[in-house]
Amino acid sequence: MKKIFFTLILIFLCAYVYSQCQNRYQSEIFSSVSVTTVNYSDVFFDNFHKMDIYTADGDTATNRPVLIFAHGGVYVTGNKNNPPMVSLCEAFAKRGYVTASIQYRLTSSLSLLSPNASDIFSQTVLNSVSDMKAAVRYFRKDVAENNNTYGINPDLIFVGGYSAGAVTAAHLSVIDD
Repeated sequence: MKKIFFTLILIFLCAYVYSQCQNRYQSEIFSSVSVTTVNYSDVFFDNFHKMDIYTADGDTATNRPVLIFAHGGVYVTGNKNNPPMVSLCEAFAKRGYVTASIQYRLTSSLSLLSPNASDIFSQTVLNSVSDMKAAVRYFRKDVAENNNTYGINPDLIFVGGYSAGAVTAAHLSVIDD
């Protein structure tokens, strides 16, 4: 009897929570998105520190989560505009998230052939982590100084990516300084 009661309570709780979102964040509820390109760094003003921010057209909600994605490419190639990144960001923006695709510092493939290639590669990974942290700071700074232009919740910023971008996000989660 306790199991049945607990199961019914759990079902009603899940239905209540699900209905609060009105399908937001689960299904594509918007048909189009807008893309804004910004320089997200306070230190660097170059093409390696550009970020495309995707928001759904007509979305007036505030307190939205942010998803920041980094592209792959073995830290020597790739960019924020490659088709998988654009598709990913558009799909999540149509669900009501604010999404971003960052460009981060890469290294030359020739530098990986040098005698100190492991040092160069390690520094490149740390640079990418630093760049992703700068993207997080950009959104938090926007909330504090620009009256929250994107309508986000600064406590709900998530990072991810694929290939090298996923490695960057994983390192970000464990590196403090």
